[in-house]
Amino acid sequence: MITINWPEFLKWLAWGGSGAMIAVVMIHNIYRLADKIIEKFVGGCMTLGQEFIAAQKEQACSLAKMAQGTEGLRDAINEFVRRDNNEHREMIILLKYTREQIEQMTESMECIAKHIKGATS
Repeated sequence: MITINWPEFLKWLAWGGSGAMIAVVMIHNIYRLADKIIEKFVGGCMTLGQEFIAAQKEQACSLAKMAQGTEGLRDAINEFVRRDNNEHREMIILLKYTREQIEQMTESMECIAKHIKGATS
């Protein structure tokens, strides 16, 4: 810490005249004003920073909730697709069976048609 020798300082001010006295008063007032302004500015920045951090935390919580909801949606979509695939497989199997039955009926009808043609000739 700096200690000021006041008698020497006052002698220096007296030799400097009124300009030095005005300069000292202005410097002192600017220092006090800057101290208050900086204190308010830093306090405002701290408040702003804390609000920003709180907003970031809320956004992170919202994103986590949305991710959880999306995970449930993914499971629901997978289940829906699997269910549709099973239904499609069943339909394909049924169509194959139906085609086989129609082919057998066609063969039977051709056989009957040949028999009828042979009987009428």
